[in-house]
Amino acid sequence: MSIYGAINSATTGLDAQSKALENISGNVANSSTTGYKRLDTSFSDLVASTGSRQSEQVSGTVLATSRATNYLSGDITSADRNTYMAINGPGYFLVTNRDGLTQQTPESYYTRAGDFELDTERNLVNSAGYFLQGYPINPATGAVSDRPEPIQVSDAPMPAKPSTQIDYQANLPSTPTTDNYDTTDGAPNSQYVDLSVFSTPDTQSTPALVDAGPTALTETSKLTDSTQFDAGDTLTLTVGGHAPEVFTVGADTTVQDLLDKLNGMHGVTAEILGTGEISISSFEDMTVVETGGATPINMTLSAQPIPPAAAVDRSVVTGDKSDDFIKSSIAGGQETVYDENGTPVNVELRWALNSENKWSLFYNTNTKATGDEVAWKKVSDMTFDAAGRLTSPASGLVDIPDLEVNGVGMGDITFKFGQENLTQYEDTIGNATSIDLSQDGFPSGTLQDVSIDAEGNVIGKYSNDKSQKLFKIPVATFAAEQELQRVDGAAFSETSTSGEPDFRNGGTIRAKALESSNADIAKEFSKLIITQQAYSANSKVLSTANQMLDSVLNIVR
Repeated sequence: MSIYGAINSATTGLDAQSKALENISGNVANSSTTGYKRLDTSFSDLVASTGSRQSEQVSGTVLATSRATNYLSGDITSADRNTYMAINGPGYFLVTNRDGLTQQTPESYYTRAGDFELDTERNLVNSAGYFLQGYPINPATGAVSDRPEPIQVSDAPMPAKPSTQIDYQANLPSTPTTDNYDTTDGAPNSQYVDLSVFSTPDTQSTPALVDAGPTALTETSKLTDSTQFDAGDTLTLTVGGHAPEVFTVGADTTVQDLLDKLNGMHGVTAEILGTGEISISSFEDMTVVETGGATPINMTLSAQPIPPAAAVDRSVVTGDKSDDFIKSSIAGGQETVYDENGTPVNVELRWALNSENKWSLFYNTNTKATGDEVAWKKVSDMTFDAAGRLTSPASGLVDIPDLEVNGVGMGDITFKFGQENLTQYEDTIGNATSIDLSQDGFPSGTLQDVSIDAEGNVIGKYSNDKSQKLFKIPVATFAAEQELQRVDGAAFSETSTSGEPDFRNGGTIRAKALESSNADIAKEFSKLIITQQAYSANSKVLSTANQMLDSVLNIVR
C-alpha cells in the first residue's frame, strides 16, 4: 500500500468511526425513550486490489453501516396507566399519524412504544403522536372485524339488557323450620305449607258407627263393636300429594285411634259426632277407601275454593293470606332483574313444602297486595328423590311467561336450576342454604374507564359495573424486521425488503406495562471509549503519512 493508500484508509477510518459515534450518541440520547431500538455499527473492509500471492495482498479501506436491533426487547416495567401496554415477545403495535384519522385507508406505521392515552377526541395516542389502530368488536355479537381502524373510544352509554334468565342454586332442608313448625308430638305436619292459604275444607261424614243395639259409638269404643268394621279391615287414606296411608282395624282398635290417624294427616281434621258419624274435613283432595266390611266406606273429599274464586288455585297467594303463607314457608333468596328500559325490579322467592320431597317455589308479584289481590305466584313445583336429587322438572329449567313485580312487566324469564344446583340434603338449620342467584340483565351505564386486558382487547368499563370489549389490538410481525425503515417517534414503516406485516404470530400484550429502550448507557459508554480511541488512532495514521510525504518532498528540495 502506498502512502496515498494509507491516507485514504485513515480517512475512511475517521469517517467510519464518526458514523459509529453518531449512532452511539443517538442511542445515549434515546436511552429513556419508550420502545426505542438502538442502532449498532458494523464495520467491513473494502479491498482495492488483491495479489495472487499473500505477500502481494494489502489491507483496504473501511465502510461503516448501521445494524438494527429491533429483535432485542427492552425491559418491561409496570405502569400506573390502564391504557399503557407492552408487547411480550416479537411484534409491533399498528399505528397511524394524525392524517390517518381522516383517511379511508390510513397510512400504517409500527411501534413498540405503548404509552397510549386517550386524547380530547377519545383516540388512543402515544407520546410520539401515533394513533393506535385496532379491529372493532361488535358489542351485540362479539364478532371481531377484519379491517383495522384508528381506535376511538365512544362515550355513548351502554344500553340496558333485559333479564331473560335467573340461575338459581340452593339446598333445601328435608324438614323446613317455618314459623309454624312445632316439634311437639301434638303438632304433626307443621313443616308443610298452611293449606288454608289456598282453599277451604270439604267436610263429609262417614256412616254412623253403631253397635247391634243400635247405640252410637264414642271415642273410647272399639271399632269392631260397630256393624261397620271387622278386625282386619283396612282404610286407605290418600291426601293430596302425600303417599297413601293404610289404617288397619285390629280387635282392640278404638275410635280415638282412627281419629288420631285422621288428625295426623296434613290439612285434615276429624271428630266423632253424637250420632256416631265421623266428621272429616280436608283442605286437600282426599279419598277414604275401606277394604272389607259389610258396607265399605268410600269417600271422596274435594278442597273448596276460597271465594270469590271458581276453583281451588294453588298457584297464587292472595294478599289476605300472605302472612299465613310466609309463616308456613321459608325464604328462598332474592335477585334484582331488569326490564327493557333497565328498570331494576327485586324478585323475592319463597319455598313451600307440600308433601315429603315435594316443594313449590313462589315469587312475590305484589308487595302491597291486600284482600283478593295476588301477592305471590308459583314458579314451579319441584320433586326430589330420597337421595335429595332433583327429579322434576327433569331439565332443571322452568319458563315463567310475563313475570311481573309491582306492575312492572319483565317479560318471559327462565329459571335455571340444574339437577346439581338444586338439592334437598339433610340440614339441621331447617332453612334454605347455599343460596346463590345470578341473572343476565343489567341497566344502562355510562363509560367510566378504559383499560387493556391480557388478550389485547380495549375494554370499556361502565357505571353499571359491566365491561365491554370495544377493539382487538393487533400485533404485527415481519419476516425481515431489520429492514424496516425508521421514522420519527420510535416507529417504523414497511419497506419492500422487510416483507408485509403478519398479524398471526406476534407476542402477547401486557397491560399496564411499558417497554424501555434497549439502549444501555454503560454499554454505550464502553463503545464510546473504543470509538474515541479508534478515531484518535486513525488521526495518528493520517498525521504520520503526512510527515512521510513531507520527508519525500524535502528530498527534492
